[in-house]
Amino acid sequence: MRRDLPNLLSLRAFECAARHMSFTLAADELCVTQSAVSRHIRNLEVHYGARLFNRLTREVELTKAGLRLFRTVEHAFDAIESTSRELAPRAVKRSLVVSILPTLASTWLMPRLAKFTQSHQNIEVRLHTSIEPVSFERDGIDVAIRVGKPPAQRRRKGAPRIDLVMTAEWKGVGFDRLFADVLVPVCHPALLKERSQMSAAALKRLPKIHTDSRAHAWEDWFATQGVDYQAGARDLHFGHFFMSVRAALDGRGVALVPDVVVQDHLASGDLVVTSTARIVSAGEYYLLYRKERADESAIAAFREWIGGESASIAAAQ
Repeated sequence: MRRDLPNLLSLRAFECAARHMSFTLAADELCVTQSAVSRHIRNLEVHYGARLFNRLTREVELTKAGLRLFRTVEHAFDAIESTSRELAPRAVKRSLVVSILPTLASTWLMPRLAKFTQSHQNIEVRLHTSIEPVSFERDGIDVAIRVGKPPAQRRRKGAPRIDLVMTAEWKGVGFDRLFADVLVPVCHPALLKERSQMSAAALKRLPKIHTDSRAHAWEDWFATQGVDYQAGARDLHFGHFFMSVRAALDGRGVALVPDVVVQDHLASGDLVVTSTARIVSAGEYYLLYRKERADESAIAAFREWIGGESASIAAAQ
């Protein structure tokens, strides 16, 4: 006997929209347009002759009929998923899209990432480097690493400013603290001329290397040392920290950068810290994610792993 079932693609769209309580998030997950999701929902409503959602101004809610259908479909999909995992334990890898600041990606995360992939071979990590505010809906991001302040966190008085914005929309966004943003002045050993350290006043006379994403870093750092400062004609300006670090390695001046991005260069002696003043900025590094997806297997595994990797840095700070 032929089964009397609605379109299965429409059921999938409905289940996704009901689970997220959002046509927009359902469209993101299914990689289709919002209008396509709406069309699938309308097809089901025509099939059943009943409304499944109440469309409100900025959100949707299930009707009684919609809730009844969702419970049935959710149970059926869970059963299919469970059986699929039993039949194919070596299923296709899950992808995890990680948005991260460019320099932190190359100097800190990438050298460690092999450990994660070795222990989680079913997760394929894809890196997306950016300093822009995170938009999970727009960019298709699963998790993101940014530096700044979460909502309601006060800026420490006198701490160097961070102009970067972590995300423009905090609603529904969870965050895990990773470690502090500690700024250190570094240069090629030759610039110190046999001195182990130098005062802020002496450092002021050397060419400084500025990073555009932290336009006020040097000004604020000198302020913590009680020294007035304005950029000089010999100072250099670069767009990202990795460019500033490269210029410092080439002996072109003193760069003020987060300690986490120069750990290897300091350990090898290619760079040296010019001052004992390690200044904690107004922000910290955080892992951002959607709260509703926090316990998904790939995201949960990455959260646990990166928390462990960050612990040693946080302890040393």
